[in-house]
Parts: sequence; C-alpha cells; structure tokens
Amino acid sequence: MKLQLTNGYRPRFDQISRILQYLLLQGDKKKISRLEIVTSLGIPENQVENLISMMTGFGLVRPRVTTLTPFGEAIIQSDPYFDKQETLWIIHYIVSSNPEWVVWHRIINTVLPSQDHYSVEQISNQYFSDLAIHFSERTISEKLPKEVGSVLAAYSRSELSRLGILGVEGTGNFIKSNPIEIPDLAFLFCLLYYRDKYSPGSSAVNTEDVCLAENSPGRVINLPEYQVRTILGNLHNAGLVRLEQLANLDQVRLSDTLTQEDVLGRIYGGKDAN
Repeated sequence: MKLQLTNGYRPRFDQISRILQYLLLQGDKKKISRLEIVTSLGIPENQVENLISMMTGFGLVRPRVTTLTPFGEAIIQSDPYFDKQETLWIIHYIVSSNPEWVVWHRIINTVLPSQDHYSVEQISNQYFSDLAIHFSERTISEKLPKEVGSVLAAYSRSELSRLGILGVEGTGNFIKSNPIEIPDLAFLFCLLYYRDKYSPGSSAVNTEDVCLAENSPGRVINLPEYQVRTILGNLHNAGLVRLEQLANLDQVRLSDTLTQEDVLGRIYGGKDAN
C-alpha cells in the first residue's frame, strides 16, 4: 500500500507523451534509468520521478525498469496525444482498480459512490483515518491532502476530465458528474485485465462479478448493472464474448485466444466492436 502515486502533482499528459516517445526509441533495452530521461529530455528530475510514478500506475510502463508495456507502446504509436476515449477509460480503470494506490483507489471506489459533493479537506478527514496506523502523523496531515487534491485535479484539470466523472463547483470544491459512456472495446479490455489479474487462465467470469465485485469493471467504472449487461450484449452480438445464461448459469465466456493485446489492436487499428 502506497499513499502517494502523484506526489501532489496532476498528470501532465503532454510530458507523459514525450517520455513515452523517448522510451519507444530505446528499442529493446531491458532497463531505462530516470537519469537518462532527465538528461535526454531536459525535464526536471523531480518531475520525471513523479511522471514515471503515475505512468506506472496508469499501466504505461513497467515498474522499476521503466520500459513500455504493450498498452504504453500502443498509445505512443497510435494515440500519442491521448485523444481517444478508449485510452482514457483504460487508464482510469487500471489505476483505479489497484488497491496499492490507496488514495486514488479509495476516492474512486468509496468516496465517489457515496456522495455527490466533495472537497479535499472533507475527503481527507472523513475517509482515511485508518491510515494513521500505517503512516506518520506528518504524512497524514501534509501529504494526504496533497494526494487527494491531485487525484481530484486529474479528473477536473487534465485529459481525464473528458471522461466526465468529476466537475468543479467553485474554488476547491467538486461535484460528481455524469460520465460519458464507455466504448464497448474499452470495457472489453478492462474485463480481460480484470480476469487476467484476479482469475488468470479462467475462460469465464461470473456476470454478477463483472458488475459488482471489488475492482471489477462495473464497480470501478461505476456503471449500473443494466448498462454493463447492455455492453456485454453488444460484445456477444459482435462475437467477441459469449453470454451463457442457462438455469443457474450466468457468465461471460472468454475465448482462449482473445488477449488484451488483441483488443488494443482493434482499438488502435481502427476496428470497432462489430
């Protein structure tokens, strides 16, 4: 469990794009140091450290070695300016479904579903008192509010604001908004990511779990069950998954050959779910 993912900074996707491009040019190098990035791009060292931390949480680079993941490589090759809604939804799901990033995870999965209006002070005081046994008093009083503020800023002042999850309501106050609908293929990627992380090798996922289970796409993206089932129906009709609903059986069957990389190829290769 880590209190800080952002270190109090909101994501700068223009700089993230520069770093991704640099990493792509490094070819098959097994490890890329942060000093190399600082020296080559002229970005201040502390900023690189913060950006790499967020890029790791977003699933764009591998931890410790700072090399591109398949997702990071697909983005820099096909969506370097983070224009596609699919890109933003996948980033949102990857970082928000990881309990390791305790502040980001709790804001999305606990705070947002429980109320409609927010402030940094109120969230910091109300939802994180249990962390006092894990972190120092100074960390809780100084660093926690900065981390809460940066997560709220990510959804109101960066490219992630285009998801429509959070709006600004005066200085320092925020309001829950109505999210833009998630594209079917982005949801499919999140479903495969969820399966691969929590039930690796499984060929089917219980439909109720997809909708409601902890860290599932339906729960993290905060979709009502009917909307999840509508998306799954669209994917079934497109032949990408198979819905099995017989007697007590209610599950989503996933092909052994369907991978996260296949879905990225459809998203960034110009194919739709049909």
